[in-house]
Amino acid sequence: MGARQSARNAVAVLAATFVLFGGQVATPADATPPSPSPSPSPTSTTAAKLADAKAKVQALEEQASALGEQYDQATQLLSESKQRLSVLEADIATQQAKVDALADQVRAIALIQFRNREVDPTVQIFTSGDPSTMLDRLSTADKVDQDMNAVLAEHQSEQANLTDMQRSQIAESAALADQEQRLAAMKKDLQDKVDQTQALVLSLTTQQQEELNRAEGGSTSWSLNDLDGATANAKVLGAIKYAVSKVPHSQYVWGASGPNAFDCSGLMLASYRAVGISLPHSSTAQSHLGRPVSRSELKPGDLIFWYHPIHHVGMYIGNGKIVHARNPSADLVIQTLASYPAPWAGARRIVG
Repeated sequence: MGARQSARNAVAVLAATFVLFGGQVATPADATPPSPSPSPSPTSTTAAKLADAKAKVQALEEQASALGEQYDQATQLLSESKQRLSVLEADIATQQAKVDALADQVRAIALIQFRNREVDPTVQIFTSGDPSTMLDRLSTADKVDQDMNAVLAEHQSEQANLTDMQRSQIAESAALADQEQRLAAMKKDLQDKVDQTQALVLSLTTQQQEELNRAEGGSTSWSLNDLDGATANAKVLGAIKYAVSKVPHSQYVWGASGPNAFDCSGLMLASYRAVGISLPHSSTAQSHLGRPVSRSELKPGDLIFWYHPIHHVGMYIGNGKIVHARNPSADLVIQTLASYPAPWAGARRIVG
């Protein structure tokens, strides 16, 4: 009998035995049944879910923040490109008017030449009643020739300049179109990150969402008493008041700088713009303004930067507190500097 047939017979015997004993199979007396694995408690499951959500939200928000900084920088470059193109178009219009005026001069001089050369000069001298006047005319005709050559040379030079400017315009317009496409793609990526974060936050309970907010530092209040007893510069105080006034009802929107929507650098830009000080719309660019200050030297109005490379900015408002557009989940908040978990990257004093 083959091995395969023996196996079949063994299975048949086991099956018959199972039926005979009513489906009960005896086990050795000394065999110990395996202990069931303990089921995870609801508390540990909730904690694990929250920890996982925290990690994912933090990762998504950091990715979005870095991408948002790139978006702000690209927007700034786009704005500069549009300004260059506008200036170039104005210059082209001026240059075109100059070329057209020179072309009119060329046509006028050519007409004078044509009229003076209809009759041979020798014939004109002998037939003229006043030969000296005729010689003066010929001298004038030579001058016309000189003028014609000079104007033609100038026209050619200015036309060449116009052609170069028009080529630059075409190149600048093409670059502008590429930048706009890149911005649109970046904006879509940003929105995808925001949507993923929002969906993740909304999947949590209200209590878990509150815990998540606390993990990012929560929020606090601010008053003029928080200025550490310092006599703040009037412009600095104006910038602080503007920033904190936007906290209750404004939203975090990428690339926005007011009046009711801001991203992190947009809030700083708008706050200082309100007191007549111009800042670029980029946390990286803002990190090069003013003068550097250490964490221990912070004064109200100083800008604080986080991450490496820099892609987030807020404002110190005294008494260990900051105001910033934190992220799309939290919008604008006032919180303690110590409570914000992002890695410190430096601070700059814009005024004073």
